[in-house]
Amino acid sequence: MSAQVKAVLFDLDGTLAETAHITAAALTRACAQAGVAGGPPLTEFHALSGLPLEEIVGRLGLPGEVAELYRAAAGAMVTEARLFPGALTLLSVLRARGVRVGVITGKDRPRALATLDHLKIGDLVEALATPSDPPAPKPSPEGVWWLCQEFGIPTEDAVLVGDSAADMAAGRAAGVRTVACGWGVGRFETPARHGPWRVITRFGELTVLLDGLTLPPTRVDGGAPHT
Repeated sequence: MSAQVKAVLFDLDGTLAETAHITAAALTRACAQAGVAGGPPLTEFHALSGLPLEEIVGRLGLPGEVAELYRAAAGAMVTEARLFPGALTLLSVLRARGVRVGVITGKDRPRALATLDHLKIGDLVEALATPSDPPAPKPSPEGVWWLCQEFGIPTEDAVLVGDSAADMAAGRAAGVRTVACGWGVGRFETPARHGPWRVITRFGELTVLLDGLTLPPTRVDGGAPHT
């Protein structure tokens, strides 16, 4: 496996964007509207992050209507999403180096596009894979393969960064290097158990890691590249 990385694929919520407060408020409202007793299962919902919304609702045994109620409530709160500090700079630097940037998310395409637009990173993300698209969603590897094909690169030249078990499972099955990040809302030990290539706890560590993987090799005394 070559060291040089030609594409970085990011999860969106909990990896690039801070949206935990939106999730909590939207799920609380959706469960109340659907008459769910006992309050919203926030911890369990977060633990399943990365999966399509309908699958999460089904696994938690919630009424099917919760999915659409949640989607409407969360969609109305898109403007409350925030980038994690350092994310905009990292994406800009990667693109300036010629590294391809993709996003693979469990969020439906309309909300994902609205979030990218609000965060002002839509022009930095070259390709997007969502449950609304043809490939099977995470934890299937199909979305990762789809993005790599879109970029015209082999999977060994890509890295996937995410905060959920679904992210790690998709990346590992696809044959890309996986980076589990610890600043999202999921239980950090869960993605870490899925054998990620690297485990990091701060966004600054991700910047340093990707610097080492995407900077062109330096040349020593005009000779061969030094790595």
